[in-house]
Amino acid sequence: MKGGSLDNTVVYYVVVVVAILNIVAYVSVHDWKSVACFVVAGMAMYAFSQNKTILLIVAILASAICRATYVEGMKTQKNKLDDLKEIMNGANLEGLTQNADKLVKRQKDLFHMANKMGPMMKQASDMMKQLPEGFLEKAMENFNKQHK
Repeated sequence: MKGGSLDNTVVYYVVVVVAILNIVAYVSVHDWKSVACFVVAGMAMYAFSQNKTILLIVAILASAICRATYVEGMKTQKNKLDDLKEIMNGANLEGLTQNADKLVKRQKDLFHMANKMGPMMKQASDMMKQLPEGFLEKAMENFNKQHK
C-alpha cells in the first residue's frame, strides 16, 4: 500500500467521524434545517464529484453555514422578542396603568414603613449609647460561644 493511499484513507475516516458527530449534534438539539442542509449538500455534491471526502466536507460546511445563518439568527431574534414581551407585559394602556398603580402603592408603603422606623431607630441608638463600654462585644462573644 502506498503512503498517499493510507493518508487519504485516514483523512476520509476523520471526515466521516466529524460528519457523524455533526449530525448527532444537530439531531440532539432538534436542528432539522442543518440536517436537511447536510443531506441536500451531500446529494448535490454527489452529482458533481465521486470523491466521498470532498462530498462530506462540503456537506459539513453547508450544514454549519445553514446553522450559523438561520438557527443562531433565529434564536437571537427569538430571545430579543421574549425579552421585549417580558418588558412589555401588560403594555396596553390598562396594563400600564395597573402596573403604575402597583408601583405607586409599593413606594407609599415603603415610605410609610421608613417613617415608622425612624423614631424606633433613634430610640435604639439612644439605648445603645447608655450601655457600658464593651457590653455588646462581650455579649456577642458569649452568643458565639453558645451557638458553636
